[in-house]
Amino acid sequence: MGVIKQLPQSVANQISAGEVIERPASIVKELIENSIDAGAKNIEIKIEDGGRELIKVKDDGHGIQADDIESAFNRYATSKIENIDDLYSLYSLGFRGEALASIASVAEIEMISRHQDSDQAVKIRLKGGEIIDKKPVGSTIGTEIIVRDLFYNTPARYKYLKTTTTEFSHISKIVSAEATANSELSFKLYHDERQILSTPGNGKLKDTIYAVYGSEIAENLVPIDIEDRYIKLSGYLCRPELTRSSRSHELFFVNGRPIYNNLTAKAVETAHNKLIDPGRKPIVFLFIKVNPILVDVNVHPAKREVKFSRSQIIFDVINKAVRRTLKENDPTTRIKLKQSSGLNETDKDSEENIERDQLFKKDNEQLKQTDTENSEPKKMNTNNKSYSDQNVSKNNYNSQSKNKDSNNYGNKYRGSNSKNYNKNNYQKNINYGDEKGQNQENISEQTKDFNQQIAVNENQEYSLAGVEAEESYFKFLGQIFNSYLLIETDQGLKIVDQHNAQERILYEKFYAEFNKKDKASQSLLLPVKIELSAEEREIVRQYEAEIREIGIDFSDFGNNTILIQEVPVLLKNKPTRNIIEELIAELAEAGKAKSAAEIQKRMLEYLACRSSIKAGQPLTKKESIQLVKDLYKTENPYRCPHSRPIMINISREEIEKGLGR
Repeated sequence: MGVIKQLPQSVANQISAGEVIERPASIVKELIENSIDAGAKNIEIKIEDGGRELIKVKDDGHGIQADDIESAFNRYATSKIENIDDLYSLYSLGFRGEALASIASVAEIEMISRHQDSDQAVKIRLKGGEIIDKKPVGSTIGTEIIVRDLFYNTPARYKYLKTTTTEFSHISKIVSAEATANSELSFKLYHDERQILSTPGNGKLKDTIYAVYGSEIAENLVPIDIEDRYIKLSGYLCRPELTRSSRSHELFFVNGRPIYNNLTAKAVETAHNKLIDPGRKPIVFLFIKVNPILVDVNVHPAKREVKFSRSQIIFDVINKAVRRTLKENDPTTRIKLKQSSGLNETDKDSEENIERDQLFKKDNEQLKQTDTENSEPKKMNTNNKSYSDQNVSKNNYNSQSKNKDSNNYGNKYRGSNSKNYNKNNYQKNINYGDEKGQNQENISEQTKDFNQQIAVNENQEYSLAGVEAEESYFKFLGQIFNSYLLIETDQGLKIVDQHNAQERILYEKFYAEFNKKDKASQSLLLPVKIELSAEEREIVRQYEAEIREIGIDFSDFGNNTILIQEVPVLLKNKPTRNIIEELIAELAEAGKAKSAAEIQKRMLEYLACRSSIKAGQPLTKKESIQLVKDLYKTENPYRCPHSRPIMINISREEIEKGLGR
């Protein structure tokens, strides 16, 4: 008799459940996606004990027909695909027909559903995948699913569930992502009878972000709306001064589906290089729309990850679009002045909640007036007066603002970064923010194609050369504490750290000189002897090839001593001993292997730092103005080589608010 046997259906379902249902959050995700596919406008999620005791998802979608109630719990039963070709043109979130069968096999499940064409609903109960009750009941149109006693029949899997707080945290992340992806739907989330989240469902992405992630993030959003080749990007980036320690606030959506994809995360993070502190992650809500045939959403059992068939093109488009958007929205670190209102924290929270409710009420009234104007999520209409957004068009990085005031000294405001620019293309006046204080940029309108814009000065990243380096762009006010330069621009009052500014200028100058094609080394007239500890000598041996590659030649002098005989020309007349000792100390603390390029970077950073103006050093007006002009000509005038901010900005609105105007 053969030893190979067909597994019972109940066992097969539990194996499938192990792939699809990892924890309570997995069930919430599957049920929410079913509600969205059913055309729901309102989705309510109730959780008890982190999902162990109860998961309830109720929607007002079109419901399930009475004849299909039982079939819905069969494995591979679905209304969303019919043949293999449908997998390559998916527009629904669920499609494999595994979710309900998998959930029912490891829990007790109850469903009440009334189809829109039916006068009554049907209630069905299952336990361990077996139907134990089915009968007609009264209910409104839509579907309600209740899941109890998760993993009651698989104690080994129940044991691996984490604490209530941890499990609910995963659920909250799922609901937050789904709510953000579907701003036209209203989501309500409850945990142990407490309302945790509520979204307005008015079709406005910024309002949903405000409801889910709070006012701080909502007030620092920068819109992105780009179409390049077959890829459309929309959504919001957050200003660089607001970051997180993990990728928890990097949200990506492909054709409306919340996804995880390392490629998209890397593209956004690379675009933020040199604008945020090392180790920090940006905040982004990015919607990517591509032909479904280019996306494989079937690579993960829980549909959590996707795979792109033209990944490099998608990486390049996202990276360049994010970089350009950040640059055109002035990534200078902004400082906000806080006023004491005399309210305690509870009062502040209550006041904020009242304002939020009023905001949503106002938006809903506007929504009714315009009917279906904002109903389609793909339109991403965020013209909410409460936020006074920038409007960024598809193919042009244009911004429009409603400005009231002007300053006579300013002209040639921000625009294209081309070296050959026409001064007449730029505004003759510097304008200031509107009634809501959103200091929107008044970028001159241009009709350049996205690809052409990216091609201009592609290697110069965030350089402001050619436009803002002109003295007429800014007004020098003076030096304070012999350390900081004050300048006035249309963005407000900028405070420039003179040391960090010159460090950036010198670093880029040294970098260009060091990397010339005809770079040469300089033999020292008197070799420099450096005595090392045993540990330091071992470090030098480990990195000997890399040290020689950057142009430093040395020989062993015995007793852990080396003799420096040749250095790059750039180091001529520089403190060679200090530079070499600094390099060795850096390598000793590295903790991991460094390349020749990294060693070179550290050396140039040291040179720039030691050669720069120090804090406390007075500068003349002429020296100060030249320093600012030289700073604007660098590739990244916002961060020094060590990623410290070079300048901060206090907007005119913040100054007026602080003075009670």
